[in-house]
Amino acid sequence: MAVKCKNGHWYDPNVFRSCPHCKKKNETLSLMVDNVEEDDKTVSIMDADLSLGEQLSEIVQENIGGEIPMDALGGFSDDDKTVSFGFFGVAGVQPVTGWLVCQTGEERGKDYRLHAGKNFIGRSNTMDVVLIDDKTIARNKHASVTYDPKGNAFYVTPEGGNTVYVAGELAGEAVKLSAGDVITIGKTELVFIPYCEEERKWQE
Repeated sequence: MAVKCKNGHWYDPNVFRSCPHCKKKNETLSLMVDNVEEDDKTVSIMDADLSLGEQLSEIVQENIGGEIPMDALGGFSDDDKTVSFGFFGVAGVQPVTGWLVCQTGEERGKDYRLHAGKNFIGRSNTMDVVLIDDKTIARNKHASVTYDPKGNAFYVTPEGGNTVYVAGELAGEAVKLSAGDVITIGKTELVFIPYCEEERKWQE
């Protein structure tokens, strides 16, 4: 049987200890289970009464301005679907294509994920590979490691006239990388480890 609280809200005392509409958003909503005289139990919303889902939706809307869509059975609707687009097919996801692992320098022991396209290397935190503590490296775009999805290959390229070495040899232009190659930038040595190689690659 529904009762009315001092603020004029109606609620079911068999479900709620006190008026759920008067609860502040940072308070815990308690649920009485089967009227047994024991400590309150945490139960799944799916196991609770239909009115609980409706009450929660109303509380969220009142307190934080949000909205919880409900289906005809009182459960949470799942009409929204993930929309896929882009080369790898999933919005907002850039699958790893390989790694650079720092073996000498201030960042020793740290690894850096590589993604499709250009991965810029520099000291700025806007770079894909950030080597902030090596002051001999340019802040922006000292070099780049590019993964070519069509050719399933990686290349390292000096940027802006900066110096880059691959396996001890000066890289004057784009150099194709092989697993285990050591890239030297400033005082930092990075070991190249591919994930995408030979027959293994992400499908479009």
